[in-house]
Amino acid sequence: MNERAVRASNITFDRTAGSHSLAAAGQRERSADRIWHMGVAHEPVLADPRAFTPGRKGRLGKDGMNWQRDFPMREEVEDYAGRPRVFVITCHEGGLGFTVRATEEGREGTGYEFAAYSETSPYSALGRVRDKMRRGLATRHITSLPGHYQMTHDQLRGRISSDRETGVFVVVDGVPVTMEDLAQILSTHEGWAFDLRIVDALE
Repeated sequence: MNERAVRASNITFDRTAGSHSLAAAGQRERSADRIWHMGVAHEPVLADPRAFTPGRKGRLGKDGMNWQRDFPMREEVEDYAGRPRVFVITCHEGGLGFTVRATEEGREGTGYEFAAYSETSPYSALGRVRDKMRRGLATRHITSLPGHYQMTHDQLRGRISSDRETGVFVVVDGVPVTMEDLAQILSTHEGWAFDLRIVDALE
């Protein structure tokens, strides 16, 4: 069967049913697309029909999504000690794509925070943020005694922040660690080498 015949076989008229099979073919194609997008984002939210606005061009990105209905949202994730942490997840659409950010509720910048970026889909960025949340909260980096923090292993992970009262500090395990606290932690490793890396929070 040649290519023209294959295309014709997908566009047939059923006189008995009185309906065009092209609609069914289109339905199968849309379903397949949604399953594929779910695989990318690793989240079933992509199958939500609210994510698509009928009659508009495109399936992903600014010209086909009604993502504002789903953001902001609240989600709860367990940390390394089994304690629930509540996050507020927001989405911002910029000129080049979507930034999704999860901020620990009630901490005003001193708790956990995760972010991800996608050029095409806020739900793709949401899937990456959720993965970062699960992995970030699963590991403990410092002990919990303020003023006497110690590293639980040979690596610290967190983010850099600041405020008017404290100045610059780092947030590790959802805990603000001052420069004095950080100096005290490093003093216990005097004579050791280190590898300092600064990374983009959206990566």
